[in-house]
Amino acid sequence: MSTATDTKRKAPAGERVADWADGRLGIYSLAKANMRKIFPDHWSFMLGEICLYSFIIIILTGVYLTLFFHPSMNEVVYHGPYEPMQGIRMSEAYASTLNISFDVRGGLLVRQIHHWAALIFLAGMFVHMMRVFFTGAFRKPREINWLFGFLLFVLGMFTGFTGYSLPDDLLSGTGVRFMEGAVLSVPIVGTYLSMFLFGGEFPGGDFVARFYSV
Repeated sequence: MSTATDTKRKAPAGERVADWADGRLGIYSLAKANMRKIFPDHWSFMLGEICLYSFIIIILTGVYLTLFFHPSMNEVVYHGPYEPMQGIRMSEAYASTLNISFDVRGGLLVRQIHHWAALIFLAGMFVHMMRVFFTGAFRKPREINWLFGFLLFVLGMFTGFTGYSLPDDLLSGTGVRFMEGAVLSVPIVGTYLSMFLFGGEFPGGDFVARFYSV
C-alpha cells in the first residue's frame, strides 16, 4: 500500500511543473483549442499539408539539380551519352540537362520527382483555394489568409514557368515564345519589356540565366 502511495506521490518533475502551470494559466485548454486550428480533423484540410510536403520535395530536389545545371545559353557541341544528339550544337543549359538525365546517377529520377512535385504543389494550392472559396472560409476575419494564399498561388505559377523554361529545349522554348507574345501584347511598353526581359531580340542570350535567378 505504501509503495503505491509513494509511486503516486513521486510524479515526474516535468509533469508536476505542467500541472502547476495549468492550474494557474490554463495551458491545457489553450493548447487544445489552438492545436485543433493547426491540425484540424477534417480530411479536406490535408490539402494544405500536401502543398507543404510537395514544396519541401521541390526544394530538396531543386537543390540537388542545381549542383549539375549550367544556366548559360553559350553554344557548345554535344558529346555525351545520348547518341541521337551527338555532334549537335546546343546551349550549355540543354547540354547540362541531358547530362543530368543520362549521366548523373539518379538524375532523371530526381528531375521527374521535381517535375511531379511542382505539379502537385500547384494543383494542391488550386484545390485548396477552391475549398476555401466554396465553403466561404475567405470571409472576415480570414480575408488576409485568402489574399496571402492567392499571392502564393500566383508566385507558384510564375516560378513554375521559369523553372519549366530552364532546360532550353523545344518544349520550354515554346512556352517562352508564348510568354514573349503575351509581353508584346502589352500596349505601348510591350516591346520595351520584351527587349529588357530577353536582353535583345527573342530569344536573346540571357533569359535562361535570368529565369534561373528567379
